[in-house]
Amino acid sequence: MEIKYYCNDYFNGIYEVIHKTIEEIYPKYYPRSAVDFFHNHHSKENIEKQLPNEYMMVLMENNEIIGTGTLFENEIKRFFILPIYQGKGYGKLLLKELEKNIDLEKHNKLRLDSSLGAVKFYEKCGYIYEKYMTIDLPDGNKLCYLEMYKNININYKINLEKWEWTNGDKSRGESKIIE
Repeated sequence: MEIKYYCNDYFNGIYEVIHKTIEEIYPKYYPRSAVDFFHNHHSKENIEKQLPNEYMMVLMENNEIIGTGTLFENEIKRFFILPIYQGKGYGKLLLKELEKNIDLEKHNKLRLDSSLGAVKFYEKCGYIYEKYMTIDLPDGNKLCYLEMYKNININYKINLEKWEWTNGDKSRGESKIIE
C-alpha cells in the first residue's frame, strides 16, 4: 500500500474511485435523487475546476488507486475509499496523511462534511459532530449530512495568576478561578 501525491495521470482513476464508491455505498443511506446529486457534485468538470487550489493524495494498492482525499485550507474534501477496502484501516492512514499537511499557523481545526455512511468512521478518527445539514432536492427529498470538525492545534495555557487555592491548602489541589 502506498500513499502518493496527485498527478494528472491519476485523474481518471480518482474519478472512478469516487463514483464507484458513491454508487455502491450511498444508496444504502440516501434516495436515488441524493445519489445523483453526489455524482453531479463530483463531476469531472467540478473536480478539474477545484484541483489547482487543493492538495490531493491517492491511496494505491498494486499500482491501482483504491482511495483518494483532498485538503483545501483546513477542509477535508472528496475522501473516498473503494468499498472492498473499507474497514481495513486504509482510510485512517490516508486521513492521517492529509491531516499532516494542514498549516498549523493558520488553522486550529480540521473541517469536513460527512455523508451519513461515513459518520462513525470520522468519529473514530477524532472528528466531532458540529451541525446537521440538509439540501433540498428537486424531487422533494432532502440530502442530509453532518458538518464535523477536529481540533488539531490545541495549546493548553494556564494563567496561574488567575487561580487561588481554597482553604490555603495547596496539597489537596482545591482551587477556583478568581474573577
